[in-house]
Amino acid sequence: MPFNTNFFDGKTSRTHRATVHISSLNWRISYVDEYNSPIDILWKSENIKKTDVYTKGLVSFSYGDMFTFQRIESSDKAFIDFINNSEHKNLNSSLDVLLHRSKNKSLTVLLLTLVGLAVIMYFYIIPAVATGFASTLSKENVIDFGDYVFRVITTDLDIDEEASVKLQAFVDEMKIESTFPLQVYVAKSSEMNAFALSGGKMIIFSSLLEKIENEAQLTALIGHEVSHIENRHMLKNLARNLGGGIFVSVLFGDVNGATTVLMDNAHMFTQLSYTRRLEKEADIFGLDIMRNNDVDLHGMPQLFEILQKKSPIDVPTYLSNHPMLKDRIDYTKQIARDQKGVLINSVLKEKWSKIQQAY
Repeated sequence: MPFNTNFFDGKTSRTHRATVHISSLNWRISYVDEYNSPIDILWKSENIKKTDVYTKGLVSFSYGDMFTFQRIESSDKAFIDFINNSEHKNLNSSLDVLLHRSKNKSLTVLLLTLVGLAVIMYFYIIPAVATGFASTLSKENVIDFGDYVFRVITTDLDIDEEASVKLQAFVDEMKIESTFPLQVYVAKSSEMNAFALSGGKMIIFSSLLEKIENEAQLTALIGHEVSHIENRHMLKNLARNLGGGIFVSVLFGDVNGATTVLMDNAHMFTQLSYTRRLEKEADIFGLDIMRNNDVDLHGMPQLFEILQKKSPIDVPTYLSNHPMLKDRIDYTKQIARDQKGVLINSVLKEKWSKIQQAY
């Protein structure tokens, strides 16, 4: 099948209207010269090269390796379609062939690739950037953010001032190396809940505090929550959940914008849950604090057992935010069995007695 082209012989600037017949071995270009003489020229397929053009609906090919070379140009749609589907190594790349031979399939592959990249971005890159932001935020910013969150959420909490003072006295006597100033508050509530805020503040609900039986169990609870504070678990989790907005702000160097995203969603602090890995990290950290304070490590699994006694129908908030409780009881018991020479911390025991008097 002949295709219409413009032929340039490389010797003159004249354009010849020509037709090209294509076979697997060669291209035969036919035209009439200025003397009305028919001319046939053979191009061997292996020496034909596609040249770049920047005009839509136009293709161009050259022949030969030395100047001056012969060239053809064509806007013949049939010729362009034929070339787009050609597997000739000099005419199209394998990508060209794929795109033009199977447009629907290639578009599907392209779409799936874009979706895959979006998934990777959403689940891996954006969370990593957001978590990195939370890790590098200055101590002052972390504390300011925690104070802001505290002001927001305490408008809905009934803080027990007397119990909070006694609980703070207990925490002040604990041997804890903390980056942040630790402040603890008791909130009157029937929920069995406790959570740590960014920057050093902890909230313990009265219902949970009433169930605690001794200073070792309370030390376990405080130690666990301090781990969340020191490792910025709450801030990292919130950053991951709000990663899109934080990612964009960090990308453009707008740290204040990223902080604003977090502050606008401060209420999420009371709803975030942790992964099993983070919970185990907090448990081990809490056990180390218990060991440093000379209290019985069995207080940690005992605390979990108290929580586990609740009816499965009435699942306490503290349980719902702390998954795999049975596993945690098992491995903390195993660690507690290996403790040597447990001492009685008389100071913490006395502070605990004063807390009990509040109830």
